[in-house]
Amino acid sequence: MTAAGPASRSAAAELLGVPEGASAQEVQRAFLRAARRTHPDLQGEADEETRRAAGEAFAALTDARDVLLAALPMDPLERAGLAAPPPGAVAPASYRAPARGLGGSLVVLALLGFLLIGIVAAEYALLGQGDPGAPVDPSVTLAP
Repeated sequence: MTAAGPASRSAAAELLGVPEGASAQEVQRAFLRAARRTHPDLQGEADEETRRAAGEAFAALTDARDVLLAALPMDPLERAGLAAPPPGAVAPASYRAPARGLGGSLVVLALLGFLLIGIVAAEYALLGQGDPGAPVDPSVTLAP
């Protein structure tokens, strides 16, 4: 924490304009609103003194956010600014891992079997043999 940053949770909450019991999402939203106003990179036309002051203000905001978030238990989705699904809720398909295990393997094996049968049937059709159950005439071959 920098020297200009808040020393207590109440000072950090006051700096960001949120109540002390604010959730992680409320703290993050307040930080982003304030950061859009004070970030030094957004002070392009300002003189060096103004940019330095903006940098110090932004550092204080970052410290305030860190102080408030450090006291809150949160999962990685919340820390990234994403809302975690409520307990017992089914996660969206984009968050779910692909189905694996015996069921998925059997489906893949069945598809590969059908593909193999199709290739064999196509080979017999190309050779003019017609019936895949009939013995193969060894004199008939596919052209290289």
